[in-house]
Amino acid sequence: MGINDIDGIDKKIIDLLRENSRMRNVQIASRVGLTEGAVRSRVDKLFREKVISRFTIDTSSDANVFGIVMLKAKGETKKMMREVSLLTLHLDAFEISGEFDGCVLIDADSISTLDQKIDKFRKCTHVADTRTFIAVKKW
Repeated sequence: MGINDIDGIDKKIIDLLRENSRMRNVQIASRVGLTEGAVRSRVDKLFREKVISRFTIDTSSDANVFGIVMLKAKGETKKMMREVSLLTLHLDAFEISGEFDGCVLIDADSISTLDQKIDKFRKCTHVADTRTFIAVKKW
């Protein structure tokens, strides 16, 4: 599949993601006239077929606050990571080895907003514990 092999709806989805790479599937669905599940399926396929290579955001502001949240699973790590990923609050998420089972990279426009995101991770059913590190300087 290449960019020329996609239909008009896929093109609309790509355009919406270009405008806002963090747009939720539900929002995209309402804009293109599909269900959330259909959008998710199309985005997954576009990603698998490498039409979409990554999701990113660009910002001109240095005012963002970045955090690294280490996650310890309550039970199965994969269940925790699935639950955490569904929140779509993170820039990136990793299953890791070592003392912790997972790690998410998050950003916010303030410490207060960052703290609210961290609280949502802590409330996840499959998260037993967290440890957060705040970035103080970007190199």
